[in-house]
Amino acid sequence: EFIMATTRGRSRTRRGDSSTKQPKAAKIPSPPVRPQKFGFRAILAVFGSAPMFVLLTYTPWRAYMDGLLVFPNILISDTIACSPWHRSIYTTGISMAALSSCVIYSELARALKMRIRELPKSVQETAPELVIAIDQFLATVLCGVVPNLLILISFMFIEDADEDGNVMLPDNEDLIQWILHVLAATLAFAGLGICAFLYAWHIGPKALQLGIESKHDTYTRMVCACGIAITVMFGAPIRLLHIYYDRDMMAFPLLMVEVISLSFGVGANVFGSCGMMMELDASHPKLLFRHLSLKNWWRTLK
Repeated sequence: EFIMATTRGRSRTRRGDSSTKQPKAAKIPSPPVRPQKFGFRAILAVFGSAPMFVLLTYTPWRAYMDGLLVFPNILISDTIACSPWHRSIYTTGISMAALSSCVIYSELARALKMRIRELPKSVQETAPELVIAIDQFLATVLCGVVPNLLILISFMFIEDADEDGNVMLPDNEDLIQWILHVLAATLAFAGLGICAFLYAWHIGPKALQLGIESKHDTYTRMVCACGIAITVMFGAPIRLLHIYYDRDMMAFPLLMVEVISLSFGVGANVFGSCGMMMELDASHPKLLFRHLSLKNWWRTLK
């Protein structure tokens, strides 16, 4: 009897100990397989941003080969200002990319927040930092990157040179254009770096953990974000050396900083966002193309 009582006491003690253990964390559900459709959002993501690949690579090279650019004035800003034709095509291309970015990241932020709300309550409690980072990311895109891209293509990067080839700042209205262009370009690249940091270190890893976005899109954006962050980090000292040390030596490295960082940004729009845009086009279409037929237009205008 004594042995049986002791055994029962030990079993009660074990049950009591187990009842005091911390509850297990809620299991995060596996992400569902979501249908995709190539609709309006996906079209804008691809065709609104993809032309920038040409404007960042072939167009500067062609301008240099045609003699419109003279070393060391080979930056993207120099290409934009080298002729009226180049100013027009860069204004069109950058404006379309800015419009595409506004749509892509507004829709992305809305979709991620909706999917967070669909998670179990216990899982939602682990995601307040993600929602904060999403708002910071979207604010940086809409209030920092996009406005400054539009400003830098509106005001030209115009520089003069003396008889010895030394660069001189322009006078009068051209000086105002130069200041606004340089300031807007600096803020645009700074905003691009902030967005890259927010996604690579906060949004992307947490989105993967919660399963609220496809792995392909998240990994692609994280690769692009890391590329932007590293390139912009090197860009700051290279730009200072370009201004204060040796313009000739730093011209090509600074051009590479511009081309690589902007190409990663365009890549995030095209290759890292098309999947999410197609998922949203399948579940919540922005517009239905059948409503744009001539028959429906005639019916509406009657």
